[in-house]
Amino acid sequence: MATWRDFLTEALKFREVAREFNRPGYTNQAVSNAVHATIAANDAVCLRLLNERPGGENHSEAVRVLTRACKRTPWEHEASQRGRQLTRVLQQKNASQYHGSPLSQATAERVMRQAERFVDWVENVLTSPDPGR
Repeated sequence: MATWRDFLTEALKFREVAREFNRPGYTNQAVSNAVHATIAANDAVCLRLLNERPGGENHSEAVRVLTRACKRTPWEHEASQRGRQLTRVLQQKNASQYHGSPLSQATAERVMRQAERFVDWVENVLTSPDPGR
């Protein structure tokens, strides 16, 4: 069974690939990898703090599990902001992976910023002295 560390490692790798493809002509590939980075990061933080990760394709469930994971932790006050970032990134999943037409560079840049912030936050939470409950 994969651990939170495994999911964090995957998140960082997806983020690295997203950065590499964040250029004109590759917007869908950059955003798709940013989406995967964000999902893996969310799984990592939820596993570490709650020993549970969201299941299925329901994006609102991912936010609910994140909110529960952060409850009664030093990050509880940030959970709603991070949930909004998560939602904004996940909203681009279908457009980047299934629609077939390229996303604009402006959209890709916006999604990349949100994904970067979310993954950075998760990395900070998970490398803090006491990320557990």
